[in-house]
Amino acid sequence: MPKVLGYTPSWLSRPSPGFDIFASCDNSPPSGPRNGASPKAKSLSREQNYLSPRRTIAHRGSEVFVVVENQIRWSDLSITKYDWESLQRKGNEKAKSSSEIDQTYKILRAPVSEQITQLSVSPNGQLLAISTSHTVHIAVLPDSSKFEENTTSPIKVQTHTLGPTTHVLSQPPVVSVLWHPCGVNGTCLVTVSAEAVVRLWELNRSNRWSFDSPTLAIDLRKLDNAKSQKDDVSPRGVNSGRGFTVDGVDMEIVSACFGGTGSPDESAWSGMTLWTVTAEGDIYAVCPLLPSKWQPTSTQLPSLSVEAIAGATASSQILDLLGDDVPLNNDQILWLSDIDAQVPMFAAREEDISINNVIYNRPQRPGPTPKLQGPFQLAAGSLVDYLDVSDIHVIASKIDTEELMLNEDIEPEQDPQDETDGLSAAVICILTTDGRVHLFLDLEGVEGQWLPASAPERASSIPEAPELVLFEALDTMDPEALSEHEWPTFSRDPFSRYSFFTTYSQGVFSFSLNPFVKRLEDELQNPSTAGAHFRLNMLRESSGILRERILRFDPDRFASSQTDSSPSATACIVLHDSDLGYFLLTSTNNNMYPHAATLDLPKSLAIKLEPFFEDDDFDSPYLDPDFTDSDGNLGLTTHIARSAYEPSSTFWNQSSILNLTSQSLPSHRRRTLRDEIRLSPATLDLMTSAHRILSSETHAIRTAAAALFNRCERMLQELRTQIERVREINQRAEQLTLGGGGDEVEGATAGEKLGSRVQVCLARQDRLAERMGKLRRKATKLERRALSEKEKEFAGELKRLERVVVVVVKPEEREETGFEDADGKVQVWWRRYEDVAGLCRELVGKAKEVGGDGGGGKKDEGEGEGEGVGGYGVSSALRRRKVREVMAMLEREEALVGAVMVRLERLKGVAGGGV
Repeated sequence: MPKVLGYTPSWLSRPSPGFDIFASCDNSPPSGPRNGASPKAKSLSREQNYLSPRRTIAHRGSEVFVVVENQIRWSDLSITKYDWESLQRKGNEKAKSSSEIDQTYKILRAPVSEQITQLSVSPNGQLLAISTSHTVHIAVLPDSSKFEENTTSPIKVQTHTLGPTTHVLSQPPVVSVLWHPCGVNGTCLVTVSAEAVVRLWELNRSNRWSFDSPTLAIDLRKLDNAKSQKDDVSPRGVNSGRGFTVDGVDMEIVSACFGGTGSPDESAWSGMTLWTVTAEGDIYAVCPLLPSKWQPTSTQLPSLSVEAIAGATASSQILDLLGDDVPLNNDQILWLSDIDAQVPMFAAREEDISINNVIYNRPQRPGPTPKLQGPFQLAAGSLVDYLDVSDIHVIASKIDTEELMLNEDIEPEQDPQDETDGLSAAVICILTTDGRVHLFLDLEGVEGQWLPASAPERASSIPEAPELVLFEALDTMDPEALSEHEWPTFSRDPFSRYSFFTTYSQGVFSFSLNPFVKRLEDELQNPSTAGAHFRLNMLRESSGILRERILRFDPDRFASSQTDSSPSATACIVLHDSDLGYFLLTSTNNNMYPHAATLDLPKSLAIKLEPFFEDDDFDSPYLDPDFTDSDGNLGLTTHIARSAYEPSSTFWNQSSILNLTSQSLPSHRRRTLRDEIRLSPATLDLMTSAHRILSSETHAIRTAAAALFNRCERMLQELRTQIERVREINQRAEQLTLGGGGDEVEGATAGEKLGSRVQVCLARQDRLAERMGKLRRKATKLERRALSEKEKEFAGELKRLERVVVVVVKPEEREETGFEDADGKVQVWWRRYEDVAGLCRELVGKAKEVGGDGGGGKKDEGEGEGEGVGGYGVSSALRRRKVREVMAMLEREEALVGAVMVRLERLKGVAGGGV
């Protein structure tokens, strides 16, 4: 669980220029023909005000795109922070001109007339998807270098309307805008409407037709009732009538997401699985959902092949019991065979032309239309009878590396410092409007399924609905403080897929599943079922799911002044940058008040950064394990993070009393303001209107002043607490420096006592270092070097010789052999071996007699022990010839023994066959 190191920094608070990125500016030009929209469009917008998630903050690295008053503002937080810190070091904050303040952000002018609800940057960082309640626009983002240009005029960006006849005001609202993880260079967009229509767009900047019509459009309601590939599953036309259907009520989609992010360590089907959830909590999945050209990961196709072959083998073995699974695996094999038959294309990444990407066409067999899987049965009893869902988030299951590399000689490269091995089951997170997070486990897994080529002749049995197991349900919001238009949202964590954030009107929560993932995976992989129910219940009761509030919003101070039904809090974004750190950013009140938090880096990232800090001159806290806590985070600081005081906007808002004359009074009565006050009904009405405005404004000022007084009291209390902590630290330091010890001399000063303690610690450190050196040297000696090829061949020869010479005797044959051995082995040819050994000794003795090793002469000094034979005048050639004769005789004897062994084995086989 990340720790909060600091809240909204000073460079993002008022009166810094960073605050102006989110501040309202009445004099700024609009971002499009907002005021020039037709009256019909405005009326339709008011009539069809659809409650939807608010994701109006997006980022590209450290660059952020924020929607303020329907303007898209572009800023670089790293540059903003650096400029503010440089200004603080110079100490000339008041000398900063307004022209320099305007450079903190630039306005991107896009022709968007409706209120923007969602922003999403493409994976390649070149396109920006701008979504309103009913329309979608694609803007081409300028290069990052253009931000540094010294200009204050708005930047007009090239914008394309996505589906000018599809996503219009007369059509159902758009609930989700997603970038496909398998899209080529991150240019594939998926839009999901509330009427359960999924459209897949393959964008090409050089082809305007790619923005007009989708390459694949599926109506999930028709797909649910389809029987074969011949059925029409395309959505209705623009002018077609829409009658009432039961499916139309049950399948009102509120959110959608992909099952993975396209990472190589995820399961193969996750990146091409689209998950959708309805308002009542029904969950559906569509797999595989692919564009006409898609880009797999390095492990996706091998993993799919292994799973398909394993599934087909298992289905063939249990054909009588699970006959319905055979067509499924046959379809997967047919789908993979179509991919294998293709000649892949190679396209270079635009950011690095040296890295090639493999691109495949979408397989045409068994068909382009996948099967709708669901609704999933929620195995939760009465806990989830009715869910008012607002968002869905899916955590992909891990890839089975052992099965993937089963028959491979190369071991997969894995990081030994990974924070978790992951789960073999997907985790589906459901967020409701009351702030409750439901965690479900998909133990069976979602695989690719397709509609049959033709409708079956006879009605088949209804397959069982897939099941999701409820593991945990966590509350985050106070029911009494729920707003009328509450719409909580999920946000991903860039460091771990088992961590995520939720944003709602009361604040931001952080969730981490890392503590229990390893224990749950061990239990799922355990083949023994004895006591599994008890262990799972204990694991659930002692769940290690961490939940912590990161930010808290003041509902009174940041109450939204808007009149529409959009939620007041924007979905947070979490980014990591070398200048910003682990940074969380969100806003309230139509993005007018920024809120941020700097989080502690996880331990896994510190380990990955360790090779970059090998310089002895660079002292980094990432390398010291003493700085990490039990949760694996970097405890770089010991202070308690507190949010800085931010004055209420009441103190600087202009009074509305100045606009009273221009808004409330007609033109023929304004001249009375310059005359004497007369007692009349008009004067009374004017005074009543002015009093109404002044009373509300003075009440707001009084409330803000009271909040300031309470904050001052809190500051004094926190100051007293800090003084107490400093006093405690001082007492502990005095005990360390002035406290007596057994070996210390009485009357010694504090410096002497401290010096003696330091000497003792240094001596102990030297002893530990010496012991460590000894252990290291011993470990080096005990290390076994790898066997050479010759040594391996020699070991194999010994094993083959053992199989020939040593024979295992069966229990019923031990009486015949008359030889009992604890190991069950007997030397069958031991008698012959003794004969050969005796013959060898006899030949050696004869050789010595011929050479004469006992000659009576005394050896000369300096002669070796092996030179006695030479004393009798025997030449070296004769000695070598005799040795060769002896060796030849030994070889003949060995050949004789081998022949006898073969013949006895043959006789033994014949005798056994006759019996």
